[in-house]
Amino acid sequence: HPLLGSAGSQPMRKFACVNLSTQRLNIRQLVNYEKQQVPVNAIMFITEKGIKICVHPDQKWVQTAIKKIDQKRSTK
Repeated sequence: HPLLGSAGSQPMRKFACVNLSTQRLNIRQLVNYEKQQVPVNAIMFITEKGIKICVHPDQKWVQTAIKKIDQKRSTK
């Protein structure tokens, strides 16, 4: 099934966010994130199932999710 982001035409390239999802994700299902500046400023969340979803970094829930993931990382 299609992902919300687009990886571009080069299959070997690292996954890059092009389209940003506007939906709010379930923070509990997010296990990791990456910050991206190019081609668009975005946060790419990775879910438990390995699905990559790109969102706009300025949303309040996105900041909350990042803090939660950082807390999980530091407690391991």
